[in-house]
Order: sequence, then C-alpha cells, then structure tokens
Amino acid sequence: MENLQRSVASFTALEELITDGSHQLFHKVVSSMHELCFSILEAEKNGMSRTDIEEIIRPARDIHSRSVFVKRLQEWPRKYPGDYETVEYICDMDNKSVYGTVEYYIEEYALNSAIAQQHRNKLHHQSDILLGMLLNGGEHLKILSVGCGGCRDIMGISGFISKVNFELIINDIDSDALELSRKRLEHLKHLHVIPGNIIQAVRKVENLGPFDLIVTGGMFDHMSDRHVAFFLKQTIKNLLKRGGRLFFANSIEENPFKVWMEYLADWKLNYRSEDNVRNLMNDAGFDRDAISISKDETKLTYFIEAGR
Repeated sequence: MENLQRSVASFTALEELITDGSHQLFHKVVSSMHELCFSILEAEKNGMSRTDIEEIIRPARDIHSRSVFVKRLQEWPRKYPGDYETVEYICDMDNKSVYGTVEYYIEEYALNSAIAQQHRNKLHHQSDILLGMLLNGGEHLKILSVGCGGCRDIMGISGFISKVNFELIINDIDSDALELSRKRLEHLKHLHVIPGNIIQAVRKVENLGPFDLIVTGGMFDHMSDRHVAFFLKQTIKNLLKRGGRLFFANSIEENPFKVWMEYLADWKLNYRSEDNVRNLMNDAGFDRDAISISKDETKLTYFIEAGR
C-alpha cells in the first residue's frame, strides 16, 4: 500500500516540479505514469482489492480526467465503449488538452501509444482488404461493414474505388455514426444503411446478402463469447457467400496497457487468445484450414481472416 501511495503522491506533485511546459515535463509525466501502473500491479499481486486500489489512485485518476481524450475514456459520453467519436479522436491524433499541462502530456502519450496505434493499424489493414477485394474481386460485389463507425477505412480508399460497381451495406448501433458515414460515402451509388445492434439486426442484413466480404474491425473487443459465437454462426450459415471472406480483429491478452486503460481510464476489452479465437470459429463451422491469424505491427491485436 505504501508504494502505491508514494507513486500517487509523486504523480500529483508533477505540476509543482516543472512549470515551464517543456518536453522535460513530458518525460517526467510518462515515467510517473509507468511507475504508477507498476505500483498498481504490485498492489494487485500483493492481494489488494480493486476497490482499495481505486480509492488510493483517485487523485491521479482525477488529473487524468482533465485530459479531454482520457475523460472520454472514463465517461463514454455516447453511452457505449469504443464509440465512433473516440475512434475518430484516435485517428485524428489531435491533442485537445491545454498545452504545457500535465494532462496535455498524458493525452500526448495516450494518443501516440502503441495501444492507440493498433486502432489505426486495424483500420489501415481493413482498408487494404477492402481495396484488394474491390479492385481484384470481380463485378457486382457485395460488402458488409459491421460496427462501421464513421467508415474511416472506406473513406481512405474512396478515391480508388469511385468507378467500381459494388454494393456496400453498413451497420452500426449508433445512428450518428451512420449519418456521418452516409455523408462521407454519398458518392457511392449502392449504399445501404442498417441501424442497430448486429445481433438484433442480423435478419435485416441477411436479406441484403449473401456477401463477398464482411469486415467488423474491432467489434469483437466489445462482445461476449456468446454474441461472437452467434454472429460467427450466422456469418458462415447465412451471410457469407461461398468463396467469400470475413475479417475481424481482437485484442490480445498480453496487453501491457491494460492496467492503465482499466484503472486510470475506464476502457475494458474482451481479450482473447489465439486458441479462444480458433475455437469460436471452429465451433461456428469455419474450416480450420481456412482461418488465418496474424498480429498487427504493435503485437497488441490479432488480425483474423477466414473464408467459406
């Protein structure tokens, strides 16, 4: 307990140590963040309850809440984690906190960290898959994007696919995300928008299929095994065309940022091992030989591709 209390005291004293807003403060903030996370893990190892840890670190968490970005992660103003506005924030990398303050450097670190980069990597990889399918996959393709958010992946390749004749079906639980996507993709001739939770909207989506490609980004990070299993079974049974492909990502269990994400922000993910992912897919009916699993450049998320 004493080590954790000392780490919190050191963190809260940062503003008194350096007041010129230099990069010296950035390095001191980052080192203090790591020291605090180390002490939290030590406290867990020594049997301290989560409730007690949260009470002790409250002053450090309050300082984190002054970061515009971290406050989003603590409060989730759109009422669900991983909301599209947060993803937009991560992609834009625009630090909205006051320059030279402790919270500015907390935000600077968070936006440039590997855990933020893996979100950008995920979208870039999904863009590559979409582009490859649309340029090389034949005529009259049908593509489904589930949990599409603001469709940054498709927006990024729009200049290359403007003359490709294909149908795009987008789905998201957030109507504002769908409206943003509709505006960004208004030049596409065959765009269908299906609002709602995919578990509840799957029948409506099914009526527009089957699909040559289904992409879901990091949606599974926020879904239980039961709901993932249901979606995968519907995909192999009713949604995916024979010869079609599915892509999704899932955060890896060995995530060194987890302690910061959960204690100082409030971003909890459903981490899975490679065996977990394979078992879910095998149980759903995907052929073991048709499943490909790799890691993104940060080694923090799995990229999973499978065919039917």
